[in-house]
Amino acid sequence: MTEHAPKDQRRIQILEAAGKLFASQGYEKTSVDEIAKEAGLSKGAVYWYFSSKEQILIGLAEQFEHQSQDAVVDMAAMEQLGPEALYLSHRLLYEHKLANPLPDLLFQQFVSMSSKYPDVADALDRNQQSWAGIIEGLTNNAVEVGYFKPTDTRMIAEVISALYRGTCTTRYDDPRRAYEIIEYTCKLIYDSLVTDKRKAELAEGAGA
Repeated sequence: MTEHAPKDQRRIQILEAAGKLFASQGYEKTSVDEIAKEAGLSKGAVYWYFSSKEQILIGLAEQFEHQSQDAVVDMAAMEQLGPEALYLSHRLLYEHKLANPLPDLLFQQFVSMSSKYPDVADALDRNQQSWAGIIEGLTNNAVEVGYFKPTDTRMIAEVISALYRGTCTTRYDDPRRAYEIIEYTCKLIYDSLVTDKRKAELAEGAGA
């Protein structure tokens, strides 16, 4: 593809090229020259969209996080799961991760770079707070409709978002273990908060 491609497409080219290289040879060993070559662009074109290699890493991490968050929100809305979305939607999310391990490989590097680059650390914190906001919204909705007992929804959101971060940066012998941990923990939270009203609705639905 040439450098005359649309602006958004060129940005996508750069992120895709950088993602492949970061995952295969590591962030530190990848140069902007290599990213430009892989993207089919000039080095100057890369710097037009990203002021540094660090900013490319941040762009990649934020792109993958937004995609993951959209997957959770979309499933919750599509299936009308109510509070069950807190744990059931993670199966879809981590199935996507199993099919494409690149986001987690990049996220591991993202975390390792956060101690060296303040901008990366700030972006990592923004991502985690964004996850917390999504989870808090789902939990608040469950309380409002009478599915969950009144609770400290922000605390629950912070716990689950921290768990996301931990499982994304831990290497498991079986990668499915990550989503099993998330799902299991969210299920424990759900079982402790679900109201008798919601239990009755679920029992009625199961018996129908």
